[in-house]
Order: sequence, then C-alpha cells, then structure tokens
Amino acid sequence: MTASPRTIHPPTLRDADVLVSARSLGEYVDMFGLDEVDLRRRIVDCPGGAASAVAEICAAGGDAVAVDPQYARGADELRARIHEDVDRAVSHLQRREVQYDWDVRGGLAGHEEIRRRAAEQMLDHMAVAPERYIAGALPGLPLADDSADLVLCSHLLFTYADRLDTADHVAAIVEMARVAPEVRIYPLVDHAGNPLPELVRSVIAKLKKERLTSRIEPVVRPFQLAATTQLVVERTGHCRP
Repeated sequence: MTASPRTIHPPTLRDADVLVSARSLGEYVDMFGLDEVDLRRRIVDCPGGAASAVAEICAAGGDAVAVDPQYARGADELRARIHEDVDRAVSHLQRREVQYDWDVRGGLAGHEEIRRRAAEQMLDHMAVAPERYIAGALPGLPLADDSADLVLCSHLLFTYADRLDTADHVAAIVEMARVAPEVRIYPLVDHAGNPLPELVRSVIAKLKKERLTSRIEPVVRPFQLAATTQLVVERTGHCRP
C-alpha cells in the first residue's frame, strides 16, 4: 500500500475520549465476518489501536496496515497509553458484565488475557514492521486512492455517536471508501449498547448520494449482546471477489 500526500485532518474527538483498544484477529473475524478470501485481500484497519489483527494477518502471509493517530507517539509513550487503556477497558467490562456474552470470550479473565496478549503482539510487530502502522486520523487518511481492497472500522463510528454527528460519520466513510471499494463498520450501537436506528438510516441515505451502497449484515458471534449487526459499504457497482 502506498501513502498519499493528503493532509491529515485533526480528529473530531479529543484524544482522551477514545480508548486505544486491543483486540485479536479472532475478534475481528467474529465482528466483521472475515473469511479466508477476505484475509488474502489488502486490508486497512482504521483505527487500528492496539489490535493484533495486522500482526496476525502479516504473520500468515497477508497484506495489512493499521492507521491510528496514536501511532505518532513514541514507542514508550504508546506502550504506556495502550496498557492504561487495557486497564480502563477491563474496568468498564467489569461494571457492565451483563451486557456481554462471556461464553464467546472465556469469561472476564479470559477476555482480559486476550486483550493483553493482543496488545503485546501488536507492539512487538510495530517494533519490527513500523511501516505497517501509519499515524493518521479520519477523515483524512494518509493512504492513496484504491491502495486497499477492504477497510475495517471497529468501535469508532456509531460507538461515539454522542460526539460524532451524521456529517462526521459520512465524511469518515466516504474517505475510507476512497482508499478501498469495500468498508465494514462495527458495531452499530453506541458505547452503552444503545441502538441508533435514526443515525444509521440517515448515514445510509447520505452515502447513497455519494454513490455508495450500504447494507446491514448480521454478526454471527457478537460479544456485546446488543451489537448484532455491521454496516457494509461498497462503491456502486463493486462486486466482491
């Protein structure tokens, strides 16, 4: 994948508002319904956070990069921020255990282990393949047009609907669709698990005017009980491989 000279726009959210999440490739497979064909495509994880998806995909011979504004931090500062946010995420889960299907993740202890292992795997991979971790923020990704086949967007859009409006969502999705002809976004509920039907409908309607087709697809193994769907956005006329 090649970078473009596009200016990186300042993120709408304040830095402290967003968790730098650590998730495994197995979680991405569940969230986005990824199959073997998908994993052979050129993938962008945006925002990548501390997810180990890129590390695991590349270790299996695939082609993936992650984009996140946090990657502009120095290695020591980034590591400290990631571990702080893993602690924050675990604390959040402890307070809201009833909102999750723990059979999917092996209980709270099992899920905490997944997060910490994913974070370490990501940090180790970044140390040896820094070119796979690009500092950038929506809606101005430093990636060239059509430099990927699939963009995955986890726990940013819709999750922070209290701070991102319809225009923010549309601008971000249009930008991801510039980079790749298919974009998958999960989940379609906010951080408290509240459904957002009006926002989803409004975003889909505005994307249609941008010549992007959208559909809502079920998630087979949701961890968050309310987060049972993802949004798949494609350029009009695009056919999946």
